[in-house]
Amino acid sequence: MSRVLIDTNIWVDIVLNRPNHVAESKCAVMACFDQGDEVLVPATSLKDIFYFAAKSAGADAGYAAVGLVLEIATIVQVDELVCRNALSLERPDYEDGIVSACALAEQASAIVTRDAASFNDLPIPKYSPAEFLAVRGYEPVSV
Repeated sequence: MSRVLIDTNIWVDIVLNRPNHVAESKCAVMACFDQGDEVLVPATSLKDIFYFAAKSAGADAGYAAVGLVLEIATIVQVDELVCRNALSLERPDYEDGIVSACALAEQASAIVTRDAASFNDLPIPKYSPAEFLAVRGYEPVSV
């Protein structure tokens, strides 16, 4: 079983139903389940998922979005060690550093993100949803 960290932007694609991204993002998460992978999400991503969903469709939508992620993903703890390690990782922003530190701490086998450049220095494979699907042997998603 692989451990796949799904970046915040993928969850936001799904909960906001973003037209240009939702199909591939959903399929990437579904592929994890199809292949028996453990889906990981940093605890700090939940606040962002709530924020974007609530801003778009109200607080109830925010709570529903967080509830969905809690049901299907393993929440990765963001503790002092992760926060300190995030400082040492050179990323465009601290949030990406936290995602990187979580992926390293949890020994993730891959990161699925639409911002792979933020994780260039990590020794963990990173994929866009389309790349992840291709690597896993799935056909391209057409919308």
